[in-house]
Amino acid sequence: MKSEYLFKEFEADEANTSPSVYELNIISGGRRLYGYLLSPDKRIKTPYPAVIMSHGFPGYTTNNDLELALMRAGCVVVHMNHRGAWGSEGEYLFTNLKDDLTAIAKWAHNPAVAEQYCIDTGNIFLVGHSMGGQTVLNAAKELPFVRGVAALAAYDIGAALSNNMEKELFRMIETEGQCLNMNSAAQVYENALNNRLELSVLNGCEKLAYRNILFVEATLDTVAPAALMMKPLAEKLSAMSDKAEYKTIISGHSFAGQRMKLARVVGEWIEKITENGDCSADP
Repeated sequence: MKSEYLFKEFEADEANTSPSVYELNIISGGRRLYGYLLSPDKRIKTPYPAVIMSHGFPGYTTNNDLELALMRAGCVVVHMNHRGAWGSEGEYLFTNLKDDLTAIAKWAHNPAVAEQYCIDTGNIFLVGHSMGGQTVLNAAKELPFVRGVAALAAYDIGAALSNNMEKELFRMIETEGQCLNMNSAAQVYENALNNRLELSVLNGCEKLAYRNILFVEATLDTVAPAALMMKPLAEKLSAMSDKAEYKTIISGHSFAGQRMKLARVVGEWIEKITENGDCSADP
């Protein structure tokens, strides 16, 4: 992987080497999750690091630009929709998110899948925004083979419910969640309330102590204030080891005005960890 290619393309596609997009469906909890896989240009040296993306709640704000940038830099990128979201089967519940991502990561780590898509199983990364940030942090606790985790403006349900943000959380579920397959906003809120300790990123955080973790704070974020939702975990991990990195970007929760900077931060971090700057051809 080379981060300098995040915003650089080959002069032209070639019929047998150009990037590919594959439709995917992966089983989690007996339900089909739907999404896609981006495969880099075949002129880039294989095997490729793999980045598994986890979308936020409910998934309106996409990270397609970040996904394509990482693909250009030489990563396989997996984008899946959680149960009950954007056509995936099943019911949307917060407690399903970690299990969904765990199933996706184990699928990518499978030797047969890795061979099919030229995935370097020693360099699998989880990247999540907002609620997806909570999801990647929690899933990584059960996935020792994951090389690194990037949490972007991570939302923490445990922190929200411990800091008098109950109304904001319920309003978010009730209004934004109308596109999801759920019985009711009340049921999804109860799922959060009843599992607040399990869902908290601080729960079992010692399992992340010696893992490569990237925290990216949006300094103008009012949806998931970093002081409440990311910094407590980042500070705990920093006290245990020097593996956690903390970056700030002056932007709101979606990083809408700073997307290229976000791609550079994430891409350069992955490049540093993989320590693989070799490509067979230059764009």
